Amino acid sequence: MVVETFSEYPPLGCFDVRDMRQTVAVDVIKSVEEKDPSGTKVTRFAAKKK
Repeated sequence: MVVETFSEYPPLGCFDVRDMRQTVAVDVIKSVEEKDPSGTKVTRFAAKKK
């Protein structure tokens, strides 16, 4: 998932949550904390593909 702050890039700075074709939440992203890419988690599915 790619996100940005709403003030920096509005199309990637808002989201909605849908359940059973109904919108249940809408919000904007005010800040983003970048994560260290070396600490990424490998899922079992991705590990099987290697």
